Amino acid sequence: METVKAFRKEVAKITRALWYTDEEACVFCGRENGPICPACTTDYLHPELGRCKGCGKLIAITKLRCLDCEAGKGPKQLDQVTAWGHYSGGVREFVQNVKFNAHPREVMKIARPFSDWAIRQLPAADGIVAVPMHATRLAERGYNQAEVISSALHWELGLSILPGVERIEPTASQVPLSRQERLHNLQGAFVVRQPEYLEGRSVWLVDDVTTTGATLEAVAEVLRSSGVRSIFGLCLAAGLEKKLVPSQI
Repeated sequence: METVKAFRKEVAKITRALWYTDEEACVFCGRENGPICPACTTDYLHPELGRCKGCGKLIAITKLRCLDCEAGKGPKQLDQVTAWGHYSGGVREFVQNVKFNAHPREVMKIARPFSDWAIRQLPAADGIVAVPMHATRLAERGYNQAEVISSALHWELGLSILPGVERIEPTASQVPLSRQERLHNLQGAFVVRQPEYLEGRSVWLVDDVTTTGATLEAVAEVLRSSGVRSIFGLCLAAGLEKKLVPSQI
């Protein structure tokens, strides 16, 4: 029995070594003091700022919600949304490198600091739901970046990845659209195929980036209709509240 335990421990070490390499360089700027250097922590992660509870945008630390969410324009199906950093500079380049340049393994370089941050920001959950990708887009890209991020969280925190949500409509690009146009674009795009895995549960809903919160809202809506008890949105990056002037950051 002890031999088996020792063998399993060695296998675990080897598996971890395959995912994690000794990285001295910052993943965002390439300089030393990785995985994230103090300068990039300040410039992109902004620990001095708050996150809007409604949509995840970075806001003044003294506020709970951004102006849009205070005006009722943000997501309504989520209990909370939070984002690790500001979608600009090195964070933007990192996300786009993962997403468009076929480098999903890069996510593992930030798995530990991102997971450590997430568990300080969100309540405990029964599992993780990754925002799904349509089969056509998945075939083109080869992977879903939201699932890669979810796998990193699973690896670090031991949270289960919950199946059941599917994207059934290939929608047009969301980039040029307003929030209302995005919500309309996403109508009927998602469905829950296996509600038995989700009913009564509390989940972290994971994506790479949130801007208007429309995608998170569309997925959360079908989760709610399937009996999910609590939904907490979690993303690598989000925008910055428009009213937050540069001198404040």
